[in-house]
Amino acid sequence: MENRKVFFLINSIGFGGAERALFNLLSIPALYSALDVSVILLDKEPLVRQLPSNVKLYHLDAKRSLMRSMRQLNSLLSKEKPALVVSFLVRANVCNALTGITHQHKVILCERMHLSSHLDNQFTGFKRFFAGLIPLISYRWANAVLGVSSGVTRNLIEHFHVPPQKAHTIFNPYNIEAIRKASEEVPEVSLPSNFIVSAGRLTAAKNFKQLINAYLMSSETASLCILGEGEQREELTRYIRDRGAEKRIILLGYAKNPFSVFSRAKYYVSASTNEGFPNALLEAMTVGLPAIMTNCPSGPAEILEGDSNFTSDKCHLGKFGILVPLNNELQLTLAINQMQADQIRADYSAKSIMRAQDFSIDKVSAEYWMFLRRFL
Repeated sequence: MENRKVFFLINSIGFGGAERALFNLLSIPALYSALDVSVILLDKEPLVRQLPSNVKLYHLDAKRSLMRSMRQLNSLLSKEKPALVVSFLVRANVCNALTGITHQHKVILCERMHLSSHLDNQFTGFKRFFAGLIPLISYRWANAVLGVSSGVTRNLIEHFHVPPQKAHTIFNPYNIEAIRKASEEVPEVSLPSNFIVSAGRLTAAKNFKQLINAYLMSSETASLCILGEGEQREELTRYIRDRGAEKRIILLGYAKNPFSVFSRAKYYVSASTNEGFPNALLEAMTVGLPAIMTNCPSGPAEILEGDSNFTSDKCHLGKFGILVPLNNELQLTLAINQMQADQIRADYSAKSIMRAQDFSIDKVSAEYWMFLRRFL
């Protein structure tokens, strides 16, 4: 009998973009009703999204260790013998690629980050070399590797030796109707009457200090609200206080429903230095926010200009939003000043709504499942 068993492998189901992409992929059961679908979580951490009732769940307890992940996954695969394993995030991808060699299941890796710049932001010296070596060795064994943007896919080919014929791009799926419905709810956090918004983990990669500097140098009079939590919270709190900007810049923390905040903002802005495919940007655009974003290695140019190869050393009024060169405080300030024009904001608001349709859950999820069925 034909093996129709498909496993999805991920570290955990938390609040991150990869987890949301997997959740969205599974949220239309009609697309995979003939398949036996399961999700394997490598770590025993709280499940913050409820999976569909037709999806079986396996909860391992690897405690974020690669070796424990390998051992426990190997044991489960020996018993279950799936036809296909689809993984998200680097540790899960490495485990999937290596266990596929011995267990003979088809292997599809989904890479969510521009891997080179992601590792550059996290490691230096020998640790950086070793962190890059693991995917360099393992990813090539996959049957296919899916980048979440053309920039991510290109980076995998050029720096991690993924054979071009195995490398493909499928964007993140977005439940546009659900996002817009959630955006109408009452915000769970207190908001100023007039504000601009940014969102992301409070980490160095999101470059919030540069955003704060550019905002304070600009002519913007609305408050700057930043959604998210992370290890830089105390540092950013001091940074804002040292500039006497506590009344103008608000760290909102984590919001379960960020869409109700987005929909009330004047526009969205990000100074991020590393993305795979910027979820918060697309979600803000879904509810009609004009957008400013730095042209970091993958994602922003593809969304806002429709061209993953686009570069400019100046603030650029793109097809669907404003792009700013990476790590350029002055140009980011100029972009914020550009957004003071009512007509520019109105034009980009309409273009944001139009562009978001290209990433709708119905369209992208159908593309995903059509691709996965090729390996069954």
